[in-house]
Amino acid sequence: MSYIGTDDWYKKVADGEIPGWSVVHKFGVSSVGTTYTPVCEGGFYRTPQVSGATQLRIKAGGNANDISTGSGARSIILEGLDATGAEITETIATAGASASSATTQSFIRLNEVFVSESGTYASQTAGSHAGDIVIENSAGTQDWATISSADFPRGQSQIGVYSIPTGKIGYLKEVFGTVDSNKSLNIGFFQRKNILETAPPYTPMRLITEMKGVSGSFNLIITTPINGFTGPCDIGFMAQTTTGTGDLTVDFEILLQDA
Repeated sequence: MSYIGTDDWYKKVADGEIPGWSVVHKFGVSSVGTTYTPVCEGGFYRTPQVSGATQLRIKAGGNANDISTGSGARSIILEGLDATGAEITETIATAGASASSATTQSFIRLNEVFVSESGTYASQTAGSHAGDIVIENSAGTQDWATISSADFPRGQSQIGVYSIPTGKIGYLKEVFGTVDSNKSLNIGFFQRKNILETAPPYTPMRLITEMKGVSGSFNLIITTPINGFTGPCDIGFMAQTTTGTGDLTVDFEILLQDA
C-alpha cells in the first residue's frame, strides 16, 4: 500500500498507476532584460482570451532539412488548451523552409512543442532537427514558441509556464533554477485564474512568491505543495534583471488531480 506523499506514491503517480493523479515536469529558459518577461525561449507566452483562439503552424524560414522526408525533424507535436480550457494535442508535418499547414484545432494556450519524428538517428553530434522550429499563429502575425537549435538541437520547447486544463487542480511541488553567476535577477511566480472570462470584472493576475537578487542556483523548498490552482488557469515564472540581460533557467513539477 502506498501513502500519499511517499516516494513510492510519487513513483506510482509518474507511472500512471494512481487513478485521478498525474505529474507534469516543466522547464524554461530565457535571456531576460530589465522588464519582467515570461521565462520561455524567446521571452513570450501567449495568453489570448477565448475569442482569440487560433490555429497554429510552423513559421516559414526554417531549415530545408526539417521536412517530412528530410534528415531533420519530420513532424512535431503541439500540446495546449482549446477555447473551453480542455487539453488538446495535434501533430503537424514539417515543411522545410516553408510554412507548414495549420493545425485543425484552435489554441488559446500552448504548453509544449516537441519533435515527434526525425530523419536522423540522433547522437551526441547529430540532433533530431536541423534548425530552429518556430511556432506562430496561422495568420503569421505572432510567434508562440520556439524549439531552439542553438549550440545543439533541443528537440523540445523550453516554456517555464503551464496552463492547467479544465477539470484539473494543480499543486506546485518543487522548483529549481539557475541564474548567471555575474547577474542579479528578480524572479516571480504568478497565477491567473479563470482564464476563460470574456468580460470584466476579470480575476486578477497574482504573485504567489517572489525571489529578489538571485544569483547562481536557487531552490524553492516546499514542504507542503502549494495548491489552489484550479483549471483552467495559468501558472508560471516571470523575471527581470537589475541591469543589462541575464540568462535564467527554471525547473518545476506540478501534481495534477482530477477535480
